[in-house]
Amino acid sequence: MRIQEIFSFIPISVFLCLNYSALRVESAKILAVFPFPGPSQYILVQPYLKQLASRGHEVTVVNAFPQKEKVKNFRDVPVLEVHDNYAAVIADIQIQRNVWQDMTFLSDFFSNVTETALKNPEMQTLLKNEHFDLVIMEALHTDALYSLGRHFAAPMIGLSSFGTDIIIDELMGNISPLSYAPQTTIGYTDHMSYKERLHNAFSQLLELLHLRLVHLPRQRQILKKYLPHISEDIWDLRMNFSLMLLNQHFSLSFPRPYVPNMVEVGGLQLEHSSKPLPLDMQQFINSSNEDVIYFSMGSNLKSKNFPPKQLKMIVETFRKIPYKILWKFEDPQLEGKPKNVFISSWYPQPDVLAHPRVKLFISHGGLLSTTESVSHGKPMLGLPMFYDQMMNIEKAKQSGFALSLDFNSMERQDFEQSIREMMTNRRYSNKAKEISRLYHDKPMKAMDLAIYWTEYVLRHHGAVHLQNRAQKMNFLQKHSIDTLGVLIGCVVVVLVLVD
Repeated sequence: MRIQEIFSFIPISVFLCLNYSALRVESAKILAVFPFPGPSQYILVQPYLKQLASRGHEVTVVNAFPQKEKVKNFRDVPVLEVHDNYAAVIADIQIQRNVWQDMTFLSDFFSNVTETALKNPEMQTLLKNEHFDLVIMEALHTDALYSLGRHFAAPMIGLSSFGTDIIIDELMGNISPLSYAPQTTIGYTDHMSYKERLHNAFSQLLELLHLRLVHLPRQRQILKKYLPHISEDIWDLRMNFSLMLLNQHFSLSFPRPYVPNMVEVGGLQLEHSSKPLPLDMQQFINSSNEDVIYFSMGSNLKSKNFPPKQLKMIVETFRKIPYKILWKFEDPQLEGKPKNVFISSWYPQPDVLAHPRVKLFISHGGLLSTTESVSHGKPMLGLPMFYDQMMNIEKAKQSGFALSLDFNSMERQDFEQSIREMMTNRRYSNKAKEISRLYHDKPMKAMDLAIYWTEYVLRHHGAVHLQNRAQKMNFLQKHSIDTLGVLIGCVVVVLVLVD
């Protein structure tokens, strides 16, 4: 056998990994700041942080979900206070408000998380007594925390759990055209009508206005209170990210421009082999003559708190259909539970979706759930509730592997008909498998990519050469509005003089 034939059997990822291993850096002290009370964000980032620890880096993690067992090179700084009143926040987020009030509500939440993290006693001790070589954090409206890079004189890496938007773009000097890059929260895809493009432009500019008038002044006060020695304004501190890791992939969203230091690493939480399901779940699946449905509304929305009318409707629908259902239900008792329903407060979701008998995922459409559904080639029936969920499900519908219903207004007939359609029409599962092939067709795993770029920043002392000039420009300069305005004014003057 010729040598070319021998090497043709070796996957390209092996060569990439060999090269990637050769680029290891010396052990670094890393501070990771992920203080949010929502479990999904930490589920996403935890494998990445543990991988950094396994490579010899000393990783200190400010978080709300400390490890139950000790992990080598991994130290928790628990900020458990952020859980206080979080259930009330989740309930209140579903209240109908106007756009400006919604933005203010979220600003209240993010400002509270920011201040809670900074005033935590262990965090205060860490700020006064320790030094770090790198700071990694969730880049989600916690702007006062972006000063930690300056405080420790260390480069910063951001991780965005939903991809990019106009705020993340601003941090990185990136430009996503308003003509086809929708605001995360309004539920559009890259295929927008003129009316939708107009709405999108208005919504995104309104978000920038709210940032400047409401959110940043609050964050500025938090910065002055807890890190008064930092003289730079929060506006300048925000623009110092060396790298932004995006929990996104174009197969899940759409192709869009990125500057070099914005890297798609969608699916970080999936870097493990599927495991057998717990015995009781496996026995339930095996007892079915039909295919199985998995129903979960994620880690924040709890099925046990559904309005009684909707809960009754769902139970009645499940009783009528011929399929068995695995339902993430957070109470051990479900009144009137049908025999074809298995309830549990927790499921190993990726392993459930990997099971060949599971044929449909009924989901809220969070990005982690959507990624896991695509990874395992399972169609989705979306019941989106808030934030990016509407956009994720709309994109899945556009791709052909999902249907959606309005959770608050859906009737039993609509719910049942949608389930039967998706369980009997193979086009949804075929399309899900096609999108899954697109998602998996990449030269490096998401984890390898994230680790490579993280250590690239360490190797090159912040990789300042990746930061583009637009990170230091204001909105008018970055979009050439100042120069275009002058040119248009000159043209108007010339036309007036000619007349």
